[in-house]
Order: sequence, then structure tokens, then C-alpha cells
Amino acid sequence: MLGSELRHWRDEVCGLSQREAAAQALCDHGDLSRWERGQAQVLPDVIERLDALYGAQGRLKALRAFAGEFDRLRQVVPEEASDLAEDDDMHRRAAMRLLAALGAGVAIPPGTLETLFSGIDNAVADRGIHADDWEEIAWEHGFSYYTQAPGTLIHAVAADLAEVSRLLQRTSSAVARTGLLRVSAQLAVLMGMEMSDVGELRSSRQSWQVARRAADATGDRELRVWVRGWEAEYGFWAGRPAPVLARLTEDAVHIAQGAASAGLAEALRARAFVAASQGDVHTVRVALGELRDVYERLPGDATSERTTPLWSFAERDAAWANAYSLALIGDTTPATAAVDRAIAVCPPTFTGNINHYELVRALALVGEGDIDHGLGHAVTTAHAWPISTIRCRTLGRILDALPKKGRELEAARELRSLAARPAADA
Repeated sequence: MLGSELRHWRDEVCGLSQREAAAQALCDHGDLSRWERGQAQVLPDVIERLDALYGAQGRLKALRAFAGEFDRLRQVVPEEASDLAEDDDMHRRAAMRLLAALGAGVAIPPGTLETLFSGIDNAVADRGIHADDWEEIAWEHGFSYYTQAPGTLIHAVAADLAEVSRLLQRTSSAVARTGLLRVSAQLAVLMGMEMSDVGELRSSRQSWQVARRAADATGDRELRVWVRGWEAEYGFWAGRPAPVLARLTEDAVHIAQGAASAGLAEALRARAFVAASQGDVHTVRVALGELRDVYERLPGDATSERTTPLWSFAERDAAWANAYSLALIGDTTPATAAVDRAIAVCPPTFTGNINHYELVRALALVGEGDIDHGLGHAVTTAHAWPISTIRCRTLGRILDALPKKGRELEAARELRSLAARPAADA
């Protein structure tokens, strides 16, 4: 599949011959031919040059990384009967179908994610499983999500989900099973986020469903709240029905039973966003007040950026809740102040977050009537980072806020084009 992608980008996207591409990427054209036929593994430094040359935006590097992981998984010798070996092959084939569909830009075949997650849904126990190692892997993915372009993590998370599914089918230890189910919930949340970002909304919903089931099976209250909080927010960005989002936030609040956690803060932020999108100013104020109370009661590790961003609710998260909610209801002055605060305390490596904060600044400018400045800022910001489902939603809000004459401006037409662009093409 990597060879096929290399040929696709060289020939169909860039229109280069093998000799031309090899010369520009500083490699031997004979080696390039073998790589494209899948007869040899591409060297890491060469794949970086080819990725840059073809403008693949990290896709080829990610696929090469997955190919190496897949080779490692393929070498695993089954420890038990052939039916377990068949299960291993089933999960690997499901992962490959998923990646092939994403690489080709086509719909994911029905049943692919169900097969990939089957080991989680049918978990039984085993010995010798070190769930702490997998917690560390999930932690790293959670951090990388904030520093890499949308969709970049899908390949790595798919490979890890396949492996965790395999381990769950072989466990005999209740402790190991619970630990792996915790990891499964976290990885499924990441998959749900990434699938939402690239516009694969059906696959995203499947991922969230599995994340909830895995979290519930652990009995960990904080984890259960956390999963629902994130699902509610990403459901908002994906345009899921308001009653569905209300149920998710209500479930999170009910499960939390008043205990402050990052997940509960996330759920309340989602509630504020939903209310703001409906123009329900009263509910926005109430939700932001409840969020402020929870944030003030969070322990130090839950508000620290040293904790993986997925598990913490830092000052920038609280500022972002105010910025977006207030911008939507037209309270532009405090919204802009909240944007400034969110950017000031945001780690500079979180480029995607900062980019989104700037889009909300543009929304506030348009809301104040500064159409030219707001549109110009929105267009410049939108070009600076790949378009995802989240950013499409905010671009749509900016366009909706324009007066009739403003919608006919050249910048508005350009912004409309960007908002309509599929995430995979961004």
C-alpha cells in the first residue's frame, strides 16, 4: 500500500517520472522503483524528502511508520490455538482496510471499525499484560494530537487499537483487562477526534460508542465522565443533533455526582457551546458559571499543561470556553479578551489551537461590524493550518454573522470555498 501511495503522489499528483523524482529527492531511481513496487522498505530520511517533494503533508511519513509497525505485528508468533491466529489476522486486515480507504480517499468499508474494535467489545483476560506501558502510549498520542495536523495520528492509533484488541482477547487477569480497557477508551476517543477532524463522521460516532462502552466496563467514574465530555464537544463540532449532545452532557454531570474533574469541565464547556449556538444566553451564562466553579475546584495536576492536554483542563481551556461561547452570543469585547488570554497561556507548539482561537477573534471582529478586518483575518488564519471539521464549523459561523452585502465580498467567497473544502484536501 505504501508503494501504491508513492506511485500515486509521484505520477498522478505531481506528474513526475521516477528519474525526475529520484533526482529531486536525492535517491537512486532504481531504489525508488523497488519502493513503489513494495519490494523494499523506504529509508526514513528519504521518505521525509519524498513527502516534502510531493506535498503529501506528512501522509507518506505516517504510512511508512504504520508499515513498520505492521511488519512488527506480522512477526508476532501466536501463543495459542489457530483460532487466535485467525483473530490476529482479522484485526490486522481490518486495520489495513481502514488505512487503504483513508489513503484512497474513499468511504471506509462497512464493518471495518467493528472488526477493529471486536477485541475490546468481547474482552476476556490474560497474564503478562503491562497496561501501564499502553497508558504511556495513549498519553503520547494525546499530546501529539495538539501538535500535529488533523488526521496525522489515525494510522498509529489504528495500529495500537488492533494490538490492544488482540491483547484483550488473550488476558486472564482482571487487573490487566481493566487497564487495557482504560487504554482502549482513550485510544477510541483519539480515533473519534481524528475521524471527526477529517470528516469521517460515521466512523467517529462508532469510535465514541466503543469509547463509552470500554470506559463503562472499567467502572472508573472519572474516565466515564471524561469520554462523554469529549464526545459532547466533538459532537458539537460535527453538527450532531442538540438532543444527543444534551444527553451526553447530562450523563456526564449525573455520573460525576458533583466531583470536579477535567471531564466534567469538558462537558460543561460543550453545554455552553451548544447553548450559544442556539442563542440561549441564559443557559450559556449558567453553564459558564458552573464551569468556573468546577475549574476552581480542580486539583493541580488536572490544570497543569504538564499533564497530557486530553486529560487536563488548563487555564487556556477555561479561557477558550468563554471566548467561543461569548463570541457566538455577540458579547464580543469579553470574547476578544478571552481569546487574548487563551493565546497568552497556550503552549506555542499547539499550533492548531492557536489557529482556532484566531478564527474566533475574526468572528468577534465580524460581530462588532468590522467586516473587512474580520474577513481578512479569517482568510489569513484559515490558510495557515489544515481545514478540519472543527474549523469548518467556525468558518461557517463567521459567514453566518456577515450582513448581506458582506457575503458578496471576495474575501467572503474565498472563505466560503475554504469552509467547503474536504478536510482530506486541506
